[in-house]
Amino acid sequence: MTSRQVLLAITVQAVLLTALGIGIWHFTDRPFDRFLVPQWASVVRGFALGGAFIAVAATAFYGFPRFSEKMVRLQSETYRFLGGRLSFAAFVWISICAGVSEEAQFRAGLQTLLTDYLGAFAGILLSSIVFALIHLSKPIITALLVGISIVFGVIYWLTNDLLLVMIGHAVYDVFALAYLQREMKRLGLPEDTEASDADPQDTGENASADNR
Repeated sequence: MTSRQVLLAITVQAVLLTALGIGIWHFTDRPFDRFLVPQWASVVRGFALGGAFIAVAATAFYGFPRFSEKMVRLQSETYRFLGGRLSFAAFVWISICAGVSEEAQFRAGLQTLLTDYLGAFAGILLSSIVFALIHLSKPIITALLVGISIVFGVIYWLTNDLLLVMIGHAVYDVFALAYLQREMKRLGLPEDTEASDADPQDTGENASADNR
């Protein structure tokens, strides 16, 4: 897929997930005007939350380089599209789409519904597990995603502030995607990205030229 196709697919997915989250919220008989309440305090707290996640992640990534490299290698196939020519603006857009849609669906939607029927503990845990599983990641990545999602779930449960967790999620994702792309390029991952993006005829001609 080209970069434009990737961004279009992510945007469409974000719209669908957000709509589903709104639909579930409506199903719980809650007023629509309480789904998301815009306020500057939420924006500030959201950036602070994202910054806190970045600080923790950066400490882990740079403090434990072997662990970090293993995590990058495990995610290289899933995030193959990062091997293309995506700009920082594209990272921001992808992160906004993920932060808005996933929090709308899994926090305001699924977690709220499950909490109504099963209680807060089960609601947060089960929605976090579903959130992690849809990413189709390796087991260790899935476990980490469950943990991260639980933190967002607890914060949402305590504050009922969807905008806060949306912004926190998006801010962290900008850092995570930029770091992942940089490390994938440094490690040459996925290994066949450049070859698959190149024109087969050009690749063959270059190989012939090298042999000469």
